[in-house]
Amino acid sequence: MIPTQSKVKPDQDEGILCFFNNAVMIESDRKEFIANNRYEASVSNHYDAEILLEDIVFKSNFIRTFQTVMPKLQLSGSEKILEMGASHGWASVLVKYKYPGCYMVASDLVPDTLKHAHRWEKLLQVKLDEKWSFNCRDIPFKNEQFDRIFTFASFHHFGEYGDYSKSLMEMTRILKPQGKIILLYEPSSPSYLYPLAFKRVNKRRDIDGVDEDVLVISRLGKIAQQLGCRLHAEWFPFHLYRDSIASTNYYFLLSKLGGVQKLFVSTVNLVIEKTS
Repeated sequence: MIPTQSKVKPDQDEGILCFFNNAVMIESDRKEFIANNRYEASVSNHYDAEILLEDIVFKSNFIRTFQTVMPKLQLSGSEKILEMGASHGWASVLVKYKYPGCYMVASDLVPDTLKHAHRWEKLLQVKLDEKWSFNCRDIPFKNEQFDRIFTFASFHHFGEYGDYSKSLMEMTRILKPQGKIILLYEPSSPSYLYPLAFKRVNKRRDIDGVDEDVLVISRLGKIAQQLGCRLHAEWFPFHLYRDSIASTNYYFLLSKLGGVQKLFVSTVNLVIEKTS
């Protein structure tokens, strides 16, 4: 088990280790719980196989995209890895399946989401090493525990009213020297387009009720530098497996623009390396 801080006395809930600090909860966090309660109500009468099938169908585009970017985790096969914002844990299970020698920890703010991970484990016949529920701004582990920390299309939910310094500070704290935080498939915007991009993505709140955001790389770079880290951004206008024809066409055209891609709203892969 990954060592925890002395203050941490986790509860257990169906194999999920839970550590909550209400002092760091914000309104956006509470909306995540509300959205999950809606989901749980919608599948309450379904069998395990039905839920897994719906999960696979619903997340098929994300799964194929994650398989495309998984090599960017730069794994040798023996690392200690933490996924944050894992939801049902399918990405962690895929990593464990491909790299069985890794110590794989899946985590999410909402414990009930990780209770679905056992279906993915059963499907691929692997077992995650640990499952945790905690807030990204108060992580239970001791300093310098992980070789890799990654998110997939979820870090943009880790801000506190647009400020990502607290979550990045905690993630850096538990990262080993020369370890890497890898933020995959995240929405980004140049600062001059941020107000429009923010307004656009938050139209989705009427659909799923969860606050959205887009990342401004220059702001994250300043935070990373203050934390003794180096940030590398790779613009990733991947047009395959998008959820609409309009989105597919936009990212296809963006992929042809080369170095000027950073001037537009796009998806990015970010590597934050702890240099000391």
